[in-house]
Amino acid sequence: MNGHVLLVEDDRSLRQSLAQTLDLAGMRVTQTGTYIEAKDHISREFDGVVLTDIRMPGKDGFDVLQLARQRDEQLPVIVLTGQGDIPMAVRAINEGAHDFLTKPCPPEDLLRVLSKALELRALTLKTRALERQLERGDIAAVNFPGPSLAANSLRTALRQYAVLPVNVHLHGPQGCGKRIAAHTLHELSEAEGPFLSINCRDLTLESMPKLLGEVQNGTLCLRWLAEANTGQQQIILRLSENTDFRLITTSNQPLRELRRNGLNPDLFYALDVATLPVPGLAQRKEDLPAIFESFVRQACRSLNRPMPEINGHHATISAREWQGNLPELRNFAQRVALGVQEMQTRANCPGLSEQIEAFERGVIVEALSRHDGRAAFAAKDLNLPRKTFYDKLKRHNLKPEDFRHNGS
Repeated sequence: MNGHVLLVEDDRSLRQSLAQTLDLAGMRVTQTGTYIEAKDHISREFDGVVLTDIRMPGKDGFDVLQLARQRDEQLPVIVLTGQGDIPMAVRAINEGAHDFLTKPCPPEDLLRVLSKALELRALTLKTRALERQLERGDIAAVNFPGPSLAANSLRTALRQYAVLPVNVHLHGPQGCGKRIAAHTLHELSEAEGPFLSINCRDLTLESMPKLLGEVQNGTLCLRWLAEANTGQQQIILRLSENTDFRLITTSNQPLRELRRNGLNPDLFYALDVATLPVPGLAQRKEDLPAIFESFVRQACRSLNRPMPEINGHHATISAREWQGNLPELRNFAQRVALGVQEMQTRANCPGLSEQIEAFERGVIVEALSRHDGRAAFAAKDLNLPRKTFYDKLKRHNLKPEDFRHNGS
């Protein structure tokens, strides 16, 4: 159990005993004996929670609570009270304390309360960090969070393409976030006009004048390029030559595969200037916890509900194959936010072998993505004999060609 606790307790022996309990649980403890010692540690940037006694000489726990509320209303403060001080504890709760504990406090109760408070603090600080990224214009990090190489490569490419005066083709599996990527390009480009997203199948010559008027100086995203018929492909070709807006097209397959399936050659060359693969969740296993937390947080905001306990779901989301990609994971997160998705218990949590299998698959997917689907290079990178590597590909139902960015 990790976390930082600011301990404010004037009784030296009790303070040391509490600090030892927290230290053994893996927490980092800052010990203080008075309000004066504690006040310099309390700030909006403090990365932990406050555990304070109520009764202290001079300024007491209520003063500590008041100071914490002034500097950061979302900083959890847990108060310690004697058996006869329950009315004081109730007063502290009414004034904004996160919780209260009576002395002597059983270690398991202390650690349980602190653990929940620390998780809440971590989520608060993470949300603020994301909001700061959004304010700085780093919408790529907000829309595609996570530490994986696939996510990092995508964010970098989105930032680079956004400032270039070129049309872009996005491709990737259904539900991977191609429309989100298109909107991210629009936002990063600082285009003055609107973002308009329509299905290629809805394109007609009659709709062109209105369409061109609506998207002036903005971004036009045409989805499902593979569904466009011959006449609609001619319209898209004309749109690609218009410099009054940026054109973004999307499909589940790379352009070269679309060309093999009958895409107009002139349209192919018009769109093949800047193409960008958007990875599915199978290629972003490392990102699943970050994406899941982001979806739960969004759902709680829209539903005006408190953030639930989510650690118990991490084993599930990491081991599960999200065939529906982002929409499927978003629905799962919404059920968690609503409280209708049961948390994994020890009885139904994926076993060690299942979690190892999921981890191995994620490592192989990452290697294939890193080497553009070239199996021999991926096998060498993982220090595996080629036959062993291909056996693992077969077991995990992975095809190297699915990870080739150019579709070849």
